[in-house]
Amino acid sequence: MTIKSISRSRWLVCGVLAAFVLLVMPIGEFARAQATVAQGGSLAGFIYAKDMKTPVAGAVVKIRNLGDEKELTSQPTDTNGMYTIPGIPEGRYILGVTSAEGNFNFDYALQVKGREMGKLSVALAPGAGSQTTGEPPAPAKKKGFFNSWWGRALLITAAGIGVYLVFFTEGEVSPIR
Repeated sequence: MTIKSISRSRWLVCGVLAAFVLLVMPIGEFARAQATVAQGGSLAGFIYAKDMKTPVAGAVVKIRNLGDEKELTSQPTDTNGMYTIPGIPEGRYILGVTSAEGNFNFDYALQVKGREMGKLSVALAPGAGSQTTGEPPAPAKKKGFFNSWWGRALLITAAGIGVYLVFFTEGEVSPIR
């Protein structure tokens, strides 16, 4: 087989051209995907129920940039409660979770850095963040210690002992005696 006969073969030319296209095109797509990921960070983790053990499927994690108010969302969590948000621009974000139990907004800010993956797992417990459902949240009924009757009794007793020691003790106060 000579070079002229190889170059005239249609199947060989088509095969070489197809191999070139198949090799070059996916590399370009891969490079574009890597450039997008390299510019921003990502966030991944798990969503758990109130018991902090049961994964929540179908929850959507949302983050909002504190600077420009842009919001990014994850796909619904899988059966293991796992979520991912790729391609997040650098900045400070606040986190929220929407699930069948309601909407949960958390009171702390996240710092996302470029080219890094943050890992954050969240439990949808009532004390974890502010929960918004159709009904208003119940007010906290826990009293402070000094607002209870035994706290007030302790304060009155301590004040009485202090007054007694200051005004009703006789004798000279001296470190020698």
